[in-house]
Amino acid sequence: MLLARVAQSLYWLGRYLERAENANRHLLVARAFSLEFEGLDQTMARAEWQALLDTMPASGLAIPDTSARGTAVIKTMRSFLIDEENPVSVASSLNRARDNARTVNERLTREVVDYLNDGYRRLIAHREDEWNDAGRINEIAEETHGSILTILGAMENTLSRDEGWGYLKSGEAMERTQHTIFVLKARLPIMEHWAGGMDSPISHAAWRSVLRSVASLENYRQVHGPRFEEADVVRFLVFDSATPRSVNTGVRRIVGYLRSMASDGRNIPTAARCMGKAAAQLEFEEEEAMARESILPFLEDIQWQLVQTHEILTGEARSF
Repeated sequence: MLLARVAQSLYWLGRYLERAENANRHLLVARAFSLEFEGLDQTMARAEWQALLDTMPASGLAIPDTSARGTAVIKTMRSFLIDEENPVSVASSLNRARDNARTVNERLTREVVDYLNDGYRRLIAHREDEWNDAGRINEIAEETHGSILTILGAMENTLSRDEGWGYLKSGEAMERTQHTIFVLKARLPIMEHWAGGMDSPISHAAWRSVLRSVASLENYRQVHGPRFEEADVVRFLVFDSATPRSVNTGVRRIVGYLRSMASDGRNIPTAARCMGKAAAQLEFEEEEAMARESILPFLEDIQWQLVQTHEILTGEARSF
């Protein structure tokens, strides 16, 4: 039987590693596309940073002035990478993952522990002068992203598929699914606001940014080619059952992991029923949801069920 403290630590280990990967990737996307938009539309360049901050509001940061091309952007990038006071920074998430890993060291392999510690130490070991140049910070973010993917690869290839794995992967799927919802909630109002006045190249670049922020651009293109329409992007990121970052895929993954766990008085059946309802909505209410004026109320409902499931699993009232 898995101890409650072990289950909790594995669940949060999965969440924090996924959070670190999401923040790191989204930062790289915001930096790349804000530079691209800067020569086309300064307002859209700022909107890239706004989307990042709206997706991760716990950072407490303000939208950087991209026209300054210096200190404001550097401050934001630095905060999202190494500011331990920023609860959604990469360093903060990796450090919290390490804290949880230490309490369940016997459930992990040496590869996972070593890569996790090494990734965190490499990130915080950079010299102070390296954090004063946006280009160098971007290189650090790319290096860190590789480290995080190495950690995740070690987990996939060395950990046993037991009950502890179910908690670990439930945390990962919970964080990933909520992130996709947060991205859509942040980006869709921006896209709708600018839809009437955006030239096609800017519109296509904006939709590429949305898809890249949830690691889904190449998967989308395999299905829809180079065409970017709001309905196609929304349907793909919410309902597609093949892409690993869609809301539908995430919810179904959580349902599967919950059903594989022993209840042991932990309200697992209640959590599974909650997620089962969300899975049914995603399977049977697609056309109804897409026919509405906005998909956001539907996403709010799914998000609420994710929060409820999280609270059932952890006994906590907040996700951060």
